[in-house]
Amino acid sequence: MVTRRLADALLDAAARRWPAALRDDLRREWSAELHVLATRRRRLRMLRFAASLALSRTDGPLAGRQPVRGPVGRTAAALLLAPFGGVAIVVISGIVMNVVVSQLLLTAFAWWTRAQMPLWTAMTAGLAVLLARFAARWGRRSALTGPLRTALGIMLPVGVVIVGIEYAMSVEGLVRAAPGLLSWLTFLTLVLWGAAALAGRGRVRAAWCFGVIGALVAADLAVVLTVVNQIPAGPGTIIDGMAQYDTVDRVSAPLWLFTTWTDWSFGLPRPTPWEIFLITDVVVTEAVLYLAITPYALAYVINAGRASRGEPEAALPPQASIA
Repeated sequence: MVTRRLADALLDAAARRWPAALRDDLRREWSAELHVLATRRRRLRMLRFAASLALSRTDGPLAGRQPVRGPVGRTAAALLLAPFGGVAIVVISGIVMNVVVSQLLLTAFAWWTRAQMPLWTAMTAGLAVLLARFAARWGRRSALTGPLRTALGIMLPVGVVIVGIEYAMSVEGLVRAAPGLLSWLTFLTLVLWGAAALAGRGRVRAAWCFGVIGALVAADLAVVLTVVNQIPAGPGTIIDGMAQYDTVDRVSAPLWLFTTWTDWSFGLPRPTPWEIFLITDVVVTEAVLYLAITPYALAYVINAGRASRGEPEAALPPQASIA
């Protein structure tokens, strides 16, 4: 039941404001009251009861403390605004890239076209790491409890924002991008869940390794699914020596994410320059968005997981290569 789960989450937030010696007893009493209301199907009153505990001041020695709406409000604001920060990073990096290429490189160098994607990727990665450093602070003060809730709290706003942008741009584009986008949202949520769980056990280094590798795999799989859904494998029908439609050989599929970021085949015969053009034309925006969003998501869940143990803050690695 959705209302019961929401009420449980509110009770968890309320219980965290009390000393550990009282927390368990209070939580049991509140849960019993909640169970009675749920049995009687009084859902509205159940939510009102849980919300009153979560938002009201505590009595006794904690009466001077601020209500929990402070941490909850800060957490909600961070998680709702961060996806827009990721989108802003992509837009700003794209604008700067266009200015640099058109004003500085276009007339000075013959290879200016090959510099576009590396520049966009590098600027996006730099700004994404900067956003991740802020997210690390937000994570240490997160009002969410539990690895799964933290992962879902991050990815649900991300999904809504990206789907909304795709829908506003083109309904047909959203339909074509849906398989890759859904796979990325699903697998990255699982990766964040696992990273938060590892950090909660004190295994911060393992959490970063698992998170970075898992995020790369999730983004690569999403790019592959998007390209496969939109571009046939070939060989295409040949008429008068001319192929009737463009194709991309699947043998190079594991490289497509990195090819999109760099506009390069890494010295391998596949993908060919024309295949690289087709791939980037289909998934360039999504691939750069994955790069902009993933660092702050990982930084948030790992620091939130470590903070749940009451340990010192977990700093972001100085050079994070994150999808």
